[in-house]
This record gives sequence, C-alpha cells and structure tokens, in this order.
Amino acid sequence: TMFDAPKGTDPVAIYLGSMGKGQAWVNGNLIGRYWSLVAPESGCPTSCNYPGAYSESKCQSNCGMPTQSWYHIPREWLQESDNLLVLFEETGGDPSKISLEVQYTKTICSRISESYYPPLSAWSRLTSGRVLVDTIAPELRLRCDDGHLITKITFASYGTPSGGCQNFSEGKCHASSTLALVSEACVGNNECAISVSNDVFGDPCRRVVKDLAVEAECSPSSATKEPRAEM
Repeated sequence: TMFDAPKGTDPVAIYLGSMGKGQAWVNGNLIGRYWSLVAPESGCPTSCNYPGAYSESKCQSNCGMPTQSWYHIPREWLQESDNLLVLFEETGGDPSKISLEVQYTKTICSRISESYYPPLSAWSRLTSGRVLVDTIAPELRLRCDDGHLITKITFASYGTPSGGCQNFSEGKCHASSTLALVSEACVGNNECAISVSNDVFGDPCRRVVKDLAVEAECSPSSATKEPRAEM
C-alpha cells in the first residue's frame, strides 16, 4: 500500500499488532521481522525491586500482552507522500488495522528535595574561593520534547509525597497551593523551573524535610495532535 508521512518531525511508528508473523519494508528499507507473539499470562510480580542479583524473570511486566506491536520507521526513510509499504506475511492477519502514529514524550515527572543542592548555574564563588550555596534553593525542572508544550499538571505536591512517576500520591504533609502554583509556572511552556522552598509554597509541616513531586502532560505545540493515520 501507499501512504503519506505524518506531519512534523516526531518519530514515526507503525502498528503491526493485527498481523501474524513476517517482515515489513518501507520504500525498500527493511523495518525488520514482526511477530505478534503474546507473552505468558503468569510470571509478572505485583511489586518490583531492581537492586540485588539478576534473574531473567526479575521485574517482568506486561504478562498476557503482545511482546511488541509498534515498530519504528526512521524519518529519513520517508518522503512527504507516496511511501510504499510492503509486507511479507507468513501466518495471516488483518491489514486493515495497520496504522501510523507519531511518538513523543507524553508524560514527564520529577521529584526534588529541599535538601538537594541548587543547580550549578546558581552557584557563585566567593573571593575566599569557597562556593556559596546555602542561601539558594534547589530547583525542579520540567521540559517537553522540542515543539511540544506542557498542557496540564496532573500531580503536584510539596510536602511528603510518596510513589514514583505516574504513581505519585500525597502524603500527610502537603501544601494545598502546590498544584495552582506549579500550573501557573509551567502550563503553556516548553520548559519551566520551580524553586523547591518554603518561600514559594509555605511550610506545611515544620521541622520536616520536604519534597516537591510533579507530573505533567506534554502535547504538540499546535494544540492538536496529529491524528492516527489508517493505512
């Protein structure tokens, strides 16, 4: 089949999860072998701890899911229109469900403690040769891919948040103004920096070392995502 390249400069991926087993070419370039093999239903732990000795079953995930459905097509292989996709299918499948999609970082996260050092750009050297850092707060920085903007803050907590990226939760200590302040500083920008200090958020719990945890969503700067192209 022939297809047009998605607009923009974001990486392009092709969905071949509806096919069986075979190989794919775009404009004469071999993408590689695809195989919609489903992983075993069992073997994925409910929790994961990477430290320690390695084993092939450690921290397995996506049990019962296809091992791979999306395959990268380098932009260098594509022209604006009339790109040729050729499949050699060995077992059968449904080519009507093949599609293209641009890929970009949709979720970004960061967690910084008020006890961390400030960024190097804020350090200053005194005439004595010592570096003065005590009076400068650390910063939490967020940045989307080039050509994308921070469109939403999905989580923000200054205090004692727990969890990790895409799994943050508020702790017993939480500054209620965090979400509004972070949204004001970041939404609509490609990148932003927020000082991690009581001067910005207030002190929700005295004599406790506090963290700032933030999770945000990125979207193309055009405000409209390139629609998925059906093949």
